[in-house]
Amino acid sequence: MKEFVDFHIHTTASDGNFSPAEVVTQAAIQGLVAIGITDHDTMDGVEDARRAGERLNMEIIPGIEFSAHFGDKEIHILGYYCRMDNIILQKILGRLKCDRHERMEKMVHKLNKLGIEVSFAEVLAKTKGNAIGRPHLAGVLCEKGYCRTLGEAFQRYIGYNLPAFVKRREFTPFEAIEVIHGADGIPVLAHPGAYGKIDYFPDLISSGLEGIEVFHPRNTVLVSYKYLKLALKHGLLITGGSDYHGAPQGQGPQLGDVQMDPSFLRKLKRRKGILKGTGRKNLIYRNEGFHL
Repeated sequence: MKEFVDFHIHTTASDGNFSPAEVVTQAAIQGLVAIGITDHDTMDGVEDARRAGERLNMEIIPGIEFSAHFGDKEIHILGYYCRMDNIILQKILGRLKCDRHERMEKMVHKLNKLGIEVSFAEVLAKTKGNAIGRPHLAGVLCEKGYCRTLGEAFQRYIGYNLPAFVKRREFTPFEAIEVIHGADGIPVLAHPGAYGKIDYFPDLISSGLEGIEVFHPRNTVLVSYKYLKLALKHGLLITGGSDYHGAPQGQGPQLGDVQMDPSFLRKLKRRKGILKGTGRKNLIYRNEGFHL
């Protein structure tokens, strides 16, 4: 039986619908041999996933997905194998958590001014103590009958530049890359098909980007081919993932929709130095330390 890896999965630690243990169980049923736990701005789900992985013989790739901004675009940077005990990383995650709460309060206030009766407490309850995000607010809007689907909530109210949208505090992809490197992790550009033309791609590479999520449900065949060529040209790692959030069938990507050969994971682990190989000794990247 062919073995596959899914590098990009979310859990209830951020805006996924299933707990880390539940996600691992689902992955095992799908026949995956390894999965990346890449929750938004948190690594809180990694340890629970690891414990479940030990029971089910499932390899867990520790990860995180940073939500960053550059100009008017939101750019996501995945970080794999970061040291979770890194002090700077923990400080940044703490700051981002506070920023998420402040942003959500402002979005709720905007909705209230539009005559939509939702509260911050209702949205917070959806998170069960984990990282808060727009999908939680979308869920409340659906439960209260203001929208039929999460997608409709984004399209009508909380998508970019819509009536209840609030921008995040400035945190650039270059800063995200620096934070990941500072925690001895490997930064990878997430779903490039979501951004359109990326004029500053060379700057991401010079800042230390080490990989591209070439295969993703939002990447067209042409986009995947384009970034595959760029990855090969610049010696970058190639990853791919479903970006599974636990959506019902037909309403979003499903676990294992993108299936990567384990050889891509071996290359990632060699870059990290987990497997025998060159590691990072031939790489040059900026790592001056992130300043709060």
